[in-house]
Amino acid sequence: MILADVGNRHIHLYEEGRVLHLETDDAIENFGERIVHYISVSEKTKERLVRESYWRDVSEKISLPGAYEGMGVDRRALCLSRGDGIYVDAGSALTVDKVVGGIYRGGFILPGLHAYRRAFAEISPVLERKSEWPASLDALPSGTAEQLGYGIIAPIVHEIEHLRENLPLYVTGGDGRFVASYLAEALFLETLVFEGMENALRSVS
Repeated sequence: MILADVGNRHIHLYEEGRVLHLETDDAIENFGERIVHYISVSEKTKERLVRESYWRDVSEKISLPGAYEGMGVDRRALCLSRGDGIYVDAGSALTVDKVVGGIYRGGFILPGLHAYRRAFAEISPVLERKSEWPASLDALPSGTAEQLGYGIIAPIVHEIEHLRENLPLYVTGGDGRFVASYLAEALFLETLVFEGMENALRSVS
């Protein structure tokens, strides 16, 4: 079975244990005539897939107990991947969700790392520079570039650790490996959303 997670900018495909990150045009050109089970957060791309491919939307089968109306299907799938835990998706936005007893217990949404950088640039030309990420969060940095990096990553890590309460921590997304490097005993896997899709589809088959 080929699975796809359709985002606002890219389509992520999962086949035989490997993940491909493709532009929409490339994904349709290379996989459009194959049977692909997908979820989508992009209505525009979904409309195109209906017209131009044999792909099958399985979003309604991704059911997470306790999820609120309007919760993104990719977040629901992520939360179904590994059982109880804290789930972080570090992409264009950074989402953090909590699952306990198999039930969704809430979470929060932050801008993604690149969105923070763009926000600094809008505040002042002086802040329109590449941030430097701190090697550790144990000491405050003294330069502007280092303080920008610290100001982005430290609050993110603090909020995740505050929510954690000894639960397992699972991280995915384009910046997930980087964010996970600041979190103790965090497991980064780019396949987590697809694992959740597989679990959901298996339960309804």
